[in-house]
Amino acid sequence: MFQKNINIKTGKNEEYFYLDYYIPKNKKKALNNNESAVKYSESILKYKKGDPGAIAFFVKTLNNIIYNYFYFYDLILPVPPSNSYLDVYPNSQVCLYLSAFGTIATLDKAIICAKGHKPGHIENVKSKKKDLNNIAVTDKYDYKSKNIIIFDDIITTGTTFEVIKRELSKKGANLVTGIFLGKTFTGAEFKNNAEKRDIDGRFDMRLSA
Repeated sequence: MFQKNINIKTGKNEEYFYLDYYIPKNKKKALNNNESAVKYSESILKYKKGDPGAIAFFVKTLNNIIYNYFYFYDLILPVPPSNSYLDVYPNSQVCLYLSAFGTIATLDKAIICAKGHKPGHIENVKSKKKDLNNIAVTDKYDYKSKNIIIFDDIITTGTTFEVIKRELSKKGANLVTGIFLGKTFTGAEFKNNAEKRDIDGRFDMRLSA
């Protein structure tokens, strides 16, 4: 059973978008175990482990979002998997479905990872930075004048996204944004805002998945 109403929120400087917060286990108390937030985070974890129901849910949700709001983008590129033994990262599968639906095109292994890395939400930032040298955009495709979406399940610090965006821009991409299923909730979001939802969002679009 997955959440039906999805908020799409803007991240740093409106450079990327995310559907909702991903709540790590040690941060659930900060939200008073908010049932909706916890369920959504659990659906992301199921997705990461390759659960067919979770994948289908997010495919449908992203299809609605891209068709209605990102229709002027040419490509969606999945961020490659890490070597975490817990994660499957079916990002490529989702992008292939979206391409098969005719919603948006994708490219096979356009973003490559020369060496496995642990995701930012379970690895310390210092170690994460060392792994960014292994993330690259392949030269076998033409990105010139393309509007491109970078797709991943969770964004934490945003450093991986920034590296990929910079590489695509160097290769001539016209517009690059990111769409993420969740943004890691750290607790710092509440320091200057009494609201516990929609903290980073400049706008809020209700979608029925």
